[in-house]
Amino acid sequence: MSRIFLLFIMSIAAFGLSACNRSTNARPPVPEEITAVVKPSYEAVRRGDQKAAEKYVAPGFIDDSRVQFAEMSQLLKNAPRLAPAIQQHQGSGAYLTFAAQHGKIWVTSEVRVVRYRNKPMIEYWDVTTTDKAPEIVGHTQDMKRYTSYALMAVAFAALAGLALLIWVVRNRTHIIAPEATIETRRVAATVRNREG
Repeated sequence: MSRIFLLFIMSIAAFGLSACNRSTNARPPVPEEITAVVKPSYEAVRRGDQKAAEKYVAPGFIDDSRVQFAEMSQLLKNAPRLAPAIQQHQGSGAYLTFAAQHGKIWVTSEVRVVRYRNKPMIEYWDVTTTDKAPEIVGHTQDMKRYTSYALMAVAFAALAGLALLIWVVRNRTHIIAPEATIETRRVAATVRNREG
């Protein structure tokens, strides 16, 4: 019975641990003030409203933004809603990577938000499409998978150690001193002759 119980617990631990590690929300949290700039800007680009989008762009990048606006707007119109994939802080600003998969095509967008006159503004943005997952998103997915496997291996090793410990405790008398058995060898008896 105890062996069946241990096997049952080990299998539940292996499957349960991998299920617990699966996160339903793999998106990194984005600060409110950055969301207040990036979200309306992307909605304006998706609609094709260049003037509304330029409200959130830093003055040094407005000319470059105008050059690429039509192409980027078309890419965003045809793409699903982009979700934040990676966030990196850079000084007082942040560098964000958004990604979404549309069929077999990945749509990614990179945005750099900086403080301009104590207000967050977009200093750089770009939208691209590729056939395979962006490298940084692929690394994140690989890391989650490897972490899941490592946690399952640790759980399995811990349960195997527990099973070994239980076995040692149950059989400790046999390990320390083997069971006493009746000796069955023949004993030779010698008789001395006292006469003579």
